[in-house]
Amino acid sequence: MKRLILLILLFSSSAALFAQQPTDEELKKKGPYLRFEPSEINLGSIATNEVTDDMGNVEIEFYNDGVQPLILNQVSGCCGTRINDWTKKPIAPGQKGVIKIWFRVNPHPHRISRTITVQSNAINGSSKKVAVLGEVVIPTSENEIQLP
Repeated sequence: MKRLILLILLFSSSAALFAQQPTDEELKKKGPYLRFEPSEINLGSIATNEVTDDMGNVEIEFYNDGVQPLILNQVSGCCGTRINDWTKKPIAPGQKGVIKIWFRVNPHPHRISRTITVQSNAINGSSKKVAVLGEVVIPTSENEIQLP
């Protein structure tokens, strides 16, 4: 009987916690709201013979969908990713900013997987991540048969 009562209490308290989560639309009305567009940067497939020095130059756009100014406190990248610049002034509601990054793309087959972490005053999370993905592949000739 004690187990049943404990189980009912646990279930009802966890249901109450989940019911109180504000929606994105409610959060947007309370403060600055950070949104990346697109939410993930996909560079696609790059042939090894087409790799250039500037392929790792990427601009990531972000928006303030909230009602108060958005301030990026810190922007950092994973190993080998350099943060060249980002919009440091407060981003007014409805406006956008840019983060400029660079990383080396080597001309040999490999997957590209970089993560940019943004610390801000956003109400939808003080720390947000955006991924930069892609793949460097060996080019195929037209006479070569591709097997699935």
